[in-house]
Amino acid sequence: MRLSTKVILIIGCLVTTLISVLFLLLFLRINKQNEENMLTTAEALFDSILITRKWVSDFDGVFVNKQPGMEPNPFLPHPELVTNTGDTLLLKNPALVTRELSEMSKTFGGSVFSYHLASEKYINPVNAPDSFELEALNAFKDSTTTKIEEFYQIEKINGKAYFRYFSPLYVDLSCLNCHSGQGYEYGDLRGGISVLLSIDSYLEDRNSNLIFLVSFALITIALMSAFIFGAIQKTVIKPVRQIEESTHAMREGNFTKNLQISSKDEIGSLAKAFNVMSRKIQNSTNKLKLSENKYRSLIENSIESIAIIDNVGKIKECNNKLSHLTGYDEGELITCNFYALIDQNKKRDMGLSSEKTGKKATTEHYETILSTKDNLEIPVEVYRIKEFSFDKKSKLSIIYIRDLSERKQIEKYSIQSEKMYALGQLSSGIAHEIRNPLFALNNNIEYLNQNTSDDKTFAEIYPELKTSIERIHKTVSTILDFSRKQSTEKKDVNINNVLDQSIILVKKQFAKSSVNIDLKLDKKIRTIRADSHQLEQVFVNLFLNSFHAIGNNQGTIHVATKNYPKFIEIVIKDTGKGIPKDELDRIFDPFFSTFTNGTGLGLTIVQRALDYHDATYTIESEEFVGTTFTIRFRY
Repeated sequence: MRLSTKVILIIGCLVTTLISVLFLLLFLRINKQNEENMLTTAEALFDSILITRKWVSDFDGVFVNKQPGMEPNPFLPHPELVTNTGDTLLLKNPALVTRELSEMSKTFGGSVFSYHLASEKYINPVNAPDSFELEALNAFKDSTTTKIEEFYQIEKINGKAYFRYFSPLYVDLSCLNCHSGQGYEYGDLRGGISVLLSIDSYLEDRNSNLIFLVSFALITIALMSAFIFGAIQKTVIKPVRQIEESTHAMREGNFTKNLQISSKDEIGSLAKAFNVMSRKIQNSTNKLKLSENKYRSLIENSIESIAIIDNVGKIKECNNKLSHLTGYDEGELITCNFYALIDQNKKRDMGLSSEKTGKKATTEHYETILSTKDNLEIPVEVYRIKEFSFDKKSKLSIIYIRDLSERKQIEKYSIQSEKMYALGQLSSGIAHEIRNPLFALNNNIEYLNQNTSDDKTFAEIYPELKTSIERIHKTVSTILDFSRKQSTEKKDVNINNVLDQSIILVKKQFAKSSVNIDLKLDKKIRTIRADSHQLEQVFVNLFLNSFHAIGNNQGTIHVATKNYPKFIEIVIKDTGKGIPKDELDRIFDPFFSTFTNGTGLGLTIVQRALDYHDATYTIESEEFVGTTFTIRFRY
């Protein structure tokens, strides 16, 4: 919620509450005064009636000339008196005077006021009390400790509002002249006089006043709220909003926007302090940006992949080269653990992890295998500097990672070149030193076979000699073919078609065996740039190796292809006898073979062809379980 909204709500609530309370008290005060005025009026009327009764009572009643239509009071023992002059006088006692005045009040007072004499022990039925008067009389009788002098309330009579007032009449000495026979004693409650005042005009005036007060209160609230809000808006909210806008600009990196507030109060002091702080932050930010740019430039322009990790290996920061090396983007790397990317079991210490000073080693230097997002394995060299910190609190390490793929490839090519050179020299010697004598030996054996057919001893050894010569000839031909440079041609190749063609080439050898081929080829496999003839050599050699590994037993060669985002994968898995662990590192060496009749050049040819296509390959084998050869070609 905005500050201006809060201020409006607070001002509105406070002003509304204060004005409402003020006008409510004023309204209640006016009502109370009006009620007091009505009570005073009623008391005045009662006092005037009481004075009249007192005067009549003090003189034991009054005699008046009898007028036509006037009847004597039947409740008096001597209501009439005839004078010496023959005039007839009627006695008027206090009760009769009061009753007649009450009847006159209805005529002269009209609807404004009237009064009535009431008593529980009435003689004249006209003086019988109504419910209000009876309630008042009972209240007077019950007030033993605190004597009640008056009783009043507002009530509706025939749809009109009246203020009813009732005050008691107690027996005086003068009252006993007439009422002693009724059992009254001095001080007893005789009855009371009820005064009735019309208050319709008062209620109308009160409602008008209420409407006026409410309207005036609302206008006052609106004007006061607007005035107070305008003052606060100008002196507080507007400067605070300027500070807020400058803060937002500062958050966006704009430190040039100064506050133009010149008031000589706390807000003016705050604005000055804010401007000073903004300039200092700008200077500090510029220095930090310069420092960060230098740091980032050093990190990003490094020839190595760099990562900063915490004490448990979580990557806190890295450069783009590490992202390019692993295939993960920077956001993914920040959530990774560095030790999950490398193979801890294949670490090879480079001997530079400690200075041999007896102190705790602060560096590590080793070679290992790094796994990429695409599950590729890359040989890397890792150099770690420990106990590094930016804030002197957290313990960090700087990791330098160097990709050894190219160096390992060069080393492998160098070794392979040396092997190939040696093999070439050997092949040349074989061509001159073995092939010609072998040709002569083969011709002589054929000559002997034709001319000594009766010699049983020669006939027995001839097949073995012939087979041995053919085996030597086959080995020499294979070596010569391997050492001879072959022409290659890369074009778009569907690896599934190459696999199908390779299976056709070995199908005759599998026909009489118990070996099955299980194909699970991805029908949507992507094409790659490759030499199909070389790949046929690769797959044929792998199929034949699997076939020989299974031997005369029943088994299966599983062949599967699959698409990945950056490469295709071919998996050839057999259920053969497997390769011992101590021989796995030698299987690609020329002339190394685990089979009796093998030349030892099959996997060497496979390796040379895969290296030519920049393919990656792995071999996993377990004795008496089988061997899995996995090949990956990049798009």
